[in-house]
Amino acid sequence: MPDLETPYSQTRSYNTNYFATEIKDHSISDIVAERQQQLDAISAQIVSLQTIRVNIRNLQLELAKQKKKVTKSINLHNRLRSALWRLPTEILTQIFYHCLPDFSEFPRPSQLKAPMLLARVCRRWREVTVGVPSLWRRLGVTVNDDHWQRATFCYDLYLKRSRGLPLILVLECSKNHSTKLRSLLQPYSSFITILHIIFPDRQAQEPNQPELLLEGLTALQDLTIVRIPFSSTTILPSISRLPSTLRSFSALATVFRLHGIFSLAPIWAHLTRVEIDVHDQNAFLHLLWLCPKLSSLRTAIQSPEIQPFRPLMHSTLQNLYFHDCRLFKNSLFGVFSALSLPNLRQLSVCSPSSWPHEEFKAFLTRSKCPLEGFAVCPGSGPSITAERRAEYVALLRSFRVSQPQAS
Repeated sequence: MPDLETPYSQTRSYNTNYFATEIKDHSISDIVAERQQQLDAISAQIVSLQTIRVNIRNLQLELAKQKKKVTKSINLHNRLRSALWRLPTEILTQIFYHCLPDFSEFPRPSQLKAPMLLARVCRRWREVTVGVPSLWRRLGVTVNDDHWQRATFCYDLYLKRSRGLPLILVLECSKNHSTKLRSLLQPYSSFITILHIIFPDRQAQEPNQPELLLEGLTALQDLTIVRIPFSSTTILPSISRLPSTLRSFSALATVFRLHGIFSLAPIWAHLTRVEIDVHDQNAFLHLLWLCPKLSSLRTAIQSPEIQPFRPLMHSTLQNLYFHDCRLFKNSLFGVFSALSLPNLRQLSVCSPSSWPHEEFKAFLTRSKCPLEGFAVCPGSGPSITAERRAEYVALLRSFRVSQPQAS
């Protein structure tokens, strides 16, 4: 620290004449000049310290970045020592398959679910995920009018990654959404093999052109439609024009009358699996007559009306499931009186209000089928007694009679 004392420092009353006459060896100008030099030197030191401080701060930031990179590298290489990171691509792909959401959830693209979630874990997982087209072939699509442009980009990117593999799609369609969905899916229509379409349960929300969703489906094998909009005069003709590749058709929450069955006549001949509710026994028997290759049928008969029917034998039906039979007391009586099913292996009846015991015995006698499983879920209806089961076993000893407990 420089000595700042001068002869003037002790004087409180400054008399200019005194200064001028008494102090001859020291000039005030010299003192001020000296002090200015001292001030400049201190200011220079302050600037130097500020520069050093900035440099230290920058060095700290740079070291922090290097530390982060080194830590990341350590973690990366530690993970590489794990067996999971050394797995071959083929095994990793199989693991990714098991990460995909259940298709019954109608999976939509989400960064919180596979496969998009898997692509965000690390570079290798992204390369594997994006490079496996089969991870991108299942998709659920819902139209959101507020964000449709952004959603379209996401859906299109998702579908492009499938690279021409057979597609499994779930579409939720209402109001004017048919046109938007058709525009999105048109480049991929020929790759769709399984299609599930959900229409709204309120007529006011029904789409104006539902047939657009059924155009260009040249490879379609499995079609499910929930709540067919019968108010549209074009939907049934569009279904009837589907290609001969179609093997499975389900119409859920929809009841077909006889004229509706006949309106779809062109497709029945190729089908092996059908899930459809019919209005009456006549429609049920005509459905079987129109489906010569049918092997599996899940149905319900809504009307209790019983009419005399000509005998009908269906030689390929192996699985028959009547669901929700509790509504009408006699819905099964005429069916078993007319039918012969020589290839039937599985028969299930859910909640019958009454059981046509004699008609069923006659059915078994006529059919002589290799029945392997017979289940009646009684619900609030009658149960099959041990005596009746014994009669069935005596008729066909090759089949197994089972009656699960009602839940």
